[in-house]
Amino acid sequence: MSSTQEPQNQQPITLDVETIAEYLHQNPEFFEENPDVLAELNISHQVSGAISLVERQLVTLREQNKTFKAQLDNLIQIARDNDKVNERMHKLTLNLMDANSLNDINIALDDSLRGDFEADAVSIKLFVDPDQTSIDANDNLTSDLIQTIFVPLEDPGLDSFKNILSNEKPICGPLQPEQLSYMFGDQADDIKSTALIPLGGDRCSSIGCDYLGILAIGSRDENRFHASIGTLFLSNLGDILSRGIRPYVAEKETHE
Repeated sequence: MSSTQEPQNQQPITLDVETIAEYLHQNPEFFEENPDVLAELNISHQVSGAISLVERQLVTLREQNKTFKAQLDNLIQIARDNDKVNERMHKLTLNLMDANSLNDINIALDDSLRGDFEADAVSIKLFVDPDQTSIDANDNLTSDLIQTIFVPLEDPGLDSFKNILSNEKPICGPLQPEQLSYMFGDQADDIKSTALIPLGGDRCSSIGCDYLGILAIGSRDENRFHASIGTLFLSNLGDILSRGIRPYVAEKETHE
């Protein structure tokens, strides 16, 4: 009489989470081919009750869709804002091309920075000696918004701007009290954030950089100009304004 050998006890196979996840990734049709497994599978909902894997997947896809839509909307808004900036820059460039004097440049800047860019105060310091340029000393270079002031290269007030000018790029954010006072005078107490834009030139100065001036745009809003703001537009503005100003501050002998 033969005896049947009892099977030895076998240890259950244990699968880790990574192995299961990898298998499902490689076999996305698993639940489709095994609907009985899917029917019994429930995943706890964040709030209450349980939802199937398919429902959970739909919820995840909807959440991702919302995220992608928000990102797309943000990119569209950035593109629209850039279009507006480009239109304003184009308008300002044309007005500066039509300018026939520094006073005309002031008027063009006033219209653009006040109306299009909501500036509360604008100051231009030009590092030139009026006696050594073609500037008419009788020109009125102050508008309601903008003050254009000539300062000697050795002006002590420029000492606090050495690092800014040597950086060769516009900077944004709050200024030190002495810097605010130097740039905006009586308006200094009202200015909470500022964009400083070096104006390029063809002369070397005692402050160690090749600039003909500096443009300061002030705002009463402390968040209007901040350190993380993009400066491409400000750099372009500085380049355009420098080209417009340079002929009027060139040395006299170049015009004789």
